[in-house]
Amino acid sequence: MALAYNVSTLSDLRQRVGDLRQIAGYQRVQLQEGRGRGNELLLVRNGSGLSFQISISRAFDIGLCEIYGIPISWLSATGPVAPQFYEKDGREWNRSFEGGLLATGGLTYMGKPNVDEGESLGLHGRISATPAELLRSETIQANDTYELIFQGRVRQASAIGENIILTRTIRTTMGTNRIGIVDEITNESFSPVDHMILYHFNLGFPLISKTCRIHIPEAQTRRWIQGDGPVEGWDHFKEPSSTAPTVLLHEGIQGENGWVQVSVENEVLLNNKEQTLRVNFCYPREACPFLSQWQNSTKGEYVLALEPGNTSTEGRAVHRERGTLPRLQPQETRRYEFFVDFSLLD
Repeated sequence: MALAYNVSTLSDLRQRVGDLRQIAGYQRVQLQEGRGRGNELLLVRNGSGLSFQISISRAFDIGLCEIYGIPISWLSATGPVAPQFYEKDGREWNRSFEGGLLATGGLTYMGKPNVDEGESLGLHGRISATPAELLRSETIQANDTYELIFQGRVRQASAIGENIILTRTIRTTMGTNRIGIVDEITNESFSPVDHMILYHFNLGFPLISKTCRIHIPEAQTRRWIQGDGPVEGWDHFKEPSSTAPTVLLHEGIQGENGWVQVSVENEVLLNNKEQTLRVNFCYPREACPFLSQWQNSTKGEYVLALEPGNTSTEGRAVHRERGTLPRLQPQETRRYEFFVDFSLLD
């Protein structure tokens, strides 16, 4: 298997370049314009065709993502937005929702706006608008592997309230078009806290179109939590239209050896050649037993989001009433893990 460009070892590769950053590497940059002014990003290239941005200023989320120059992620009309523009009430979260490959919801609530125990909760929580501390950004070269590793720490805390740490590690390796994500979420307070988390993976054109196929394993139930009518046809998308967005909830998805695999694929034309573009998500079923599928075919808002979470997106009050609201005990840590694989097939 070639490491990069038909070269199989790091030793051979070094003979052909003055600096391995010619092939793969990262840069830390700061935005200078508009509402995103001041945001810090890591621009990552893995040397195998995969490039993506990590937003240090936005919860270590993943923004623009491309494979062989083909955009995978959906970007919203807001453009880059700095954390100080976050609006918590109702659905105003959308005013700072950049999209990107991954936007995190949580950590104490996410989902629909609702009122829970007298507290008014907006859409999807605070965490995605919270800056991270950069703990690690480096390349590791060993045994003919070239790995890029990044780690950030995000604290959601109140002087009199929750004190939760999200530590996120993101990895990619030359020769494999995969992003690995590991989150460890710890309650550092001495009282239990409510804990809801959502992994809002956002996919856009050209992966998403009327010819794309959405593959989600069999589930115990599939039901609308936004929208109505029969659920048939959930595995396809529409042409740009004026229809309202829908959310379909998949519960009890079948997994293999405890892991769930979902994917999206479509034919794309690259250099006058039609190929199959595919993105595959793999994650432990126990950690994220719910999968919300947000489809928005509205003109100019053309996006499919696959959203694994530890609850549904129906709101914290709903899960408290049902007795299904997760809690983090004092000093308890929960682990969440994802592998996202990208491929372009003849």
